[in-house]
Amino acid sequence: MLIHWIRTKSRDRFGSRLIWIKGVSCVKETDHNKQKCATKGNFLTRAVLTIIGAMFSFSLMGVVVRVLTEDYSVFQISFTRNVFGFFPILFLLAYSQKMNALKMPFLRQEWLLCIIRGTSVAVAQLCLFVAYSRLEFATVGTLIFSGPFFVTALSVPLLGARVGFWRWSAVLMGFGGVVMIMQPSTGIFSLFSVLPVLAALCYATSSTLVKLFSANHLSGVIQFRSQIFATGCSLLLWLCFGEATPIASALDLGLFLLLGFLGGIGVLGLVVAYRMSQPSLLAPFEYFGIPFALFFGWWFFAEAPIERLFPGVLAIVAAGLVIVWRQMKLNKDSTH
Repeated sequence: MLIHWIRTKSRDRFGSRLIWIKGVSCVKETDHNKQKCATKGNFLTRAVLTIIGAMFSFSLMGVVVRVLTEDYSVFQISFTRNVFGFFPILFLLAYSQKMNALKMPFLRQEWLLCIIRGTSVAVAQLCLFVAYSRLEFATVGTLIFSGPFFVTALSVPLLGARVGFWRWSAVLMGFGGVVMIMQPSTGIFSLFSVLPVLAALCYATSSTLVKLFSANHLSGVIQFRSQIFATGCSLLLWLCFGEATPIASALDLGLFLLLGFLGGIGVLGLVVAYRMSQPSLLAPFEYFGIPFALFFGWWFFAEAPIERLFPGVLAIVAAGLVIVWRQMKLNKDSTH
């Protein structure tokens, strides 16, 4: 038997004003209720695993970007990544036999959301790709994870979420860790250090806006239509500011294909995960990308900027754990 405390409105004995009545509601613990709770837990578990997989894909994508920037402009890399990024989306829709879902109409405001998301992603890519070519791999991979704090903050104006003292404190702590890593008062500071943070803001905007789409739309369809505008924006920027360099070899072509695949899988993973659960709850699990970045930077580029990353990275991770703890506490309180 499940017991829930309830508060309901009623009239006083004279019928003149509303009063609150506290009481107890007893709900029979049926198999249906158990199945419903189990299903909710499974959704959260799948969302967490999905977002960790997306972080792994993004980290590998960063390795490919770092290699390609030696011979190609970031504008060309961004456009090519977006073009090839259609392939994993179409594959997912075809595999799930949902290709007809691409014909579903969008409301005008949903098309506007796609434009904003696509533009945000294109700008984020340029900031991130330039940073990969100018900074240590692990430094970029750590600073980009200021995104969860932006997600938590943006959830308030965009989703109407309630963020209390503890989570706002965690956001400030996390940004304090970002400042420690950037070290603006030292000689090693570079304006390029700001670029991963700007990329995180743009990616966080795109991730948070996903929750504003109708639940009837498939994640693949949302990402496909947003990808159209990301590709168009990156093409426009390439034509205005970049230069075209022919792909020199089959190996480079394979790297471009891998870039699009990893980026497409990563973004699609974020879309799916954030639609399955609350952004403020999932965002801290993006920190799994930090050890991925440390490992890949050491393995592929022999970089280990430990002194620069610590103790800032500890503040970032600790802030994320505070957000997780607070969200879990709020969820527990809401069930009593």
